[in-house]
Amino acid sequence: MLISERPGRIRLFRGGRLSTYAELPVYARGESGLLGLALHPRFPEAPYVYAYRTVEEGGLRNQVVRLRHLGERGVLERVILDGIPARPHGLHSGGRIAFGPDGMLYVTTGEVYERELAQDLASLGGKVLRLTLEGEPAPGNPFLGQKGARPEIYSLGHRNPQGLAWHPVTGELFLSEHGPSGEQGYGHDEVNVVVPGGNYGWPRVVGRGNDPRYRDPLYFWPQGFPPGNLAFFRGGLYLAGLRGGGPFAPGPRGGKGALAGGGGGDGAFRFWPPAGGPGGAGRGPLRHHLQPGRAGKAKVRGRQGASPGLSLGRGAPSAVPF
Repeated sequence: MLISERPGRIRLFRGGRLSTYAELPVYARGESGLLGLALHPRFPEAPYVYAYRTVEEGGLRNQVVRLRHLGERGVLERVILDGIPARPHGLHSGGRIAFGPDGMLYVTTGEVYERELAQDLASLGGKVLRLTLEGEPAPGNPFLGQKGARPEIYSLGHRNPQGLAWHPVTGELFLSEHGPSGEQGYGHDEVNVVVPGGNYGWPRVVGRGNDPRYRDPLYFWPQGFPPGNLAFFRGGLYLAGLRGGGPFAPGPRGGKGALAGGGGGDGAFRFWPPAGGPGGAGRGPLRHHLQPGRAGKAKVRGRQGASPGLSLGRGAPSAVPF
């Protein structure tokens, strides 16, 4: 397993032993630094590891880089996408990367506490991006050829998206995202189903806006459940999140798609497929169950087999099977 650490290290965990696979220069502050990791879809035949990092030299920004795999270590090969917004406070850098079923690289970016960037098609901030293996805009992206729009953009209107996962049957893309923490109220962390060209409303809408110009979240937490990554496992969608202070007991509130809870506690939150089969994942309320873990550690409980890799909180490390 490869594990990223925000100060710039990529660690290799193999055979019960932890070693340093690579060490990259980064700007590690707040929620920024070395964040997402992803393996080339044909790894190890194609010996590449992709990473998302914040750098200061030459101007503060986030970028996606590619390393060449050399057995027990990786060596930085090239930057494949540069100029993603970052700020000195280090907040709202996004940073999750993952390859989709189409073989393209998806990248989440934050709006660095400059809310209007999320609606600005000339900016890479507050977006989900879709790239080729070489970092070019992916064919079929919704804003290709549109004057003034960045062709890498796949969806917009995001505040600080943290997790990506594809439904194993339908191929739908699920996204976890942080809601406001004071600038427009509190809470309203979200799970969204992402579609090409979709506008998810930030900062025009918080939570469920019922505005046809924007896509409402599949679920949101009025009182907040700051999410990390999410993953599908044995037919369920698991979301790692932070509350702190004790068991978190979510329950239905406010109608379809709204969840709230009392208390606290870190854990893996399991969404079950809705009635009507997996194809209804974006079209109806979901049953839910919380499987709490200890502080900073999400526990995903299954009978047998590997569990998904879930990371907790803002600017959390990534872990990918190796």
